[in-house]
Amino acid sequence: MTLDEYQRMSINPDGDDRILRECLVACADSYAREPNFCVPKEARRVLEEKGKRVQVVLLGSKLFGSVFVREAASRVDIVGVVDDYKVDSGQTFHGIPFITSATLIQWARTRQIVCVNTCRFDYSRRYFKHLTLANSIPLLNYEQAIRWLGITACSDHRVDDWGSYIVRNLPRFDALATRLGDPYSRFTLFSVLLAHLSCNPEWLLHAAKPYSSLYFRSGLFVPGLKECFADCGASIAESSRAFLDSVDERFEKIWMIEPDQINGSTLREFIQTRSSPSGDDCKIELIACALGEADGELPFLHEGGHGGQLVPVPSGQAHCHNVSVRRLDDLLDRTPTLIKMDIEGAELGALRGASAHIATGRPTLAISAYHRSSDLLDLVDAIKNIRDDYRIGLRHHTEDRWDTCLYFY
Repeated sequence: MTLDEYQRMSINPDGDDRILRECLVACADSYAREPNFCVPKEARRVLEEKGKRVQVVLLGSKLFGSVFVREAASRVDIVGVVDDYKVDSGQTFHGIPFITSATLIQWARTRQIVCVNTCRFDYSRRYFKHLTLANSIPLLNYEQAIRWLGITACSDHRVDDWGSYIVRNLPRFDALATRLGDPYSRFTLFSVLLAHLSCNPEWLLHAAKPYSSLYFRSGLFVPGLKECFADCGASIAESSRAFLDSVDERFEKIWMIEPDQINGSTLREFIQTRSSPSGDDCKIELIACALGEADGELPFLHEGGHGGQLVPVPSGQAHCHNVSVRRLDDLLDRTPTLIKMDIEGAELGALRGASAHIATGRPTLAISAYHRSSDLLDLVDAIKNIRDDYRIGLRHHTEDRWDTCLYFY
């Protein structure tokens, strides 16, 4: 079976997932023969000929652009970043000059260039895809570029190439598919795996739900009006706001657990605006710590927003300093009925540190499963080892590699 057989296919998210699985197996076979099977041949040829002298232009100047510069600057010559709005700002992108779309086209006529599309959102990706196709410029997306350069392990696990892990663990992913409780979850699983293995975000777009459906509008469960909600990784209060909206602000308790000091002021302001007229504002509580399997201290990157994370050793950066790490079992004054976790790859240890709450109270769980290639398998196994009577669902909630979520209900 070859991938060419699937140039056009019919896929049914509520029915038979056989075709998606067959595509996954075909991609795995191709990967085993040549990991770069999904990288355009022209880009491969240029890299083979020029090595580190390959000139690369980034399309877009957001997060994945920064990641690519960090991971690849020593492997290729990054000569420009296309951003038509910033080109006259006098700024650079990590020391790399901004250029216009017109300059890119002009350069491509006189030199060999490979473009890397680092945009997260589909409309931006499509703009640059059209630009490069119209001018015959080799184009890679972020996933393809990492594969192209053989970066098998990034310095940040959240942007790793999952390819080799998926191929090694296909039988385990098949077993996971049989444990998922609804057809759309199986459709989502194979779509997510195909996107990572083939470096093609189109697979995600087939399965993705709106970002606004994350955690509380997955279609798998509806929050009740007396929930005790543990918001693990409260960040800038997005999840708690969405939770309150989903229950018309009727609830018993919210614990907002967030170690990032930059986010702390945002969360305190959020809590203050929801204080009751009687002064009884203890229904929403901020707990400034990280979560883990055991109590202790670890270095933490205080970046604000969604980027802060625990790191195994101090990074030497000014915004890296220790935070308290606590077990959820010892932290709360009662058992939560609903737990959400999005803690940048620390979910596995945090779940083990919440095993008593999970075992005795059987809370509904919404657990991020996209920070590590092993998350989908390891997180499910961890919950099964605590109790095995959950139904399991899977949804994906963005247009890119992030915000795949496991639901235990």
